Amino acid sequence: MQTNDHVGYGMRDGKLLFIEDVPRGLACGCVCVKCSQPLIAKKGSERLHHFAHRDVTNCRGANETILHMLAKELLANLDVLMIPPYQFTKHRKTRTGKLVEHHAPVANGGLVVVDNVKIEEREEGFVPDIIIESNSKTLIVEVAVSHKVDRAKLRRLRKRSLPAIEISLNASDSLLSRDKLKAKLQDDLISKAWLFHPAQREAERSFLSKCRKAIAEDRTRLAISSGKHKSTLSASRLKFISNNEPSLSEYDQTGNEFHRANGRYPTEEECLKHWPHLWKKP
Repeated sequence: MQTNDHVGYGMRDGKLLFIEDVPRGLACGCVCVKCSQPLIAKKGSERLHHFAHRDVTNCRGANETILHMLAKELLANLDVLMIPPYQFTKHRKTRTGKLVEHHAPVANGGLVVVDNVKIEEREEGFVPDIIIESNSKTLIVEVAVSHKVDRAKLRRLRKRSLPAIEISLNASDSLLSRDKLKAKLQDDLISKAWLFHPAQREAERSFLSKCRKAIAEDRTRLAISSGKHKSTLSASRLKFISNNEPSLSEYDQTGNEFHRANGRYPTEEECLKHWPHLWKKP
């Protein structure tokens, strides 16, 4: 289906009109929302009804403009909105290839009762597509067709600590009637994804904690395999005199256990504090 030029809506007298609500041909009296050039309403028996430019044109992006206009119009008149659950999932591999994963439920999702809607009302540093107010809470809704929310906007969402979802629409959705597009915006969960939720911060902290621990373990393994820990431990041992001449393996065990827990080897003072039965100052 060609969608760069074929759309389901034309503009007439400042209003978006659906293809089924206008006469065929140039009698539709509609122009393109993007370039304002005349449109032909093509309503044959073999192909899906659509508008097309009367003249050859390089106009692109009309479907995106139409969908943004319609989404804001339809969302502004919703009584309820279905939103998906939010399961935080993140993974990363360490230098040694160890996979670090963290999964945590963030939001239950479900039915949001819409109390009030604000369209393109400026927040601090950015302009959301739609702001939905429900039970004294705020939900940001962004509409994406060909361009996802950029990093700058995501940073501002995080800074404001505002829960936000993105509704992804396809170019071919510009051929849907208002009723069908409204049903998709309201009920479809597949097209919706979470951008941010304040409750995910705790999950992010847990993930980072796992990453730090895995990185510390990697460093220990790499140091042991390269033999570098020998010189580190030996240098530390020179600062102490053994009470009962513990073997290097005993020192390794205590020092490495401390390293796994703290991401570093113990200082002289910590050795004296934690293992006074093994060490004393000269």
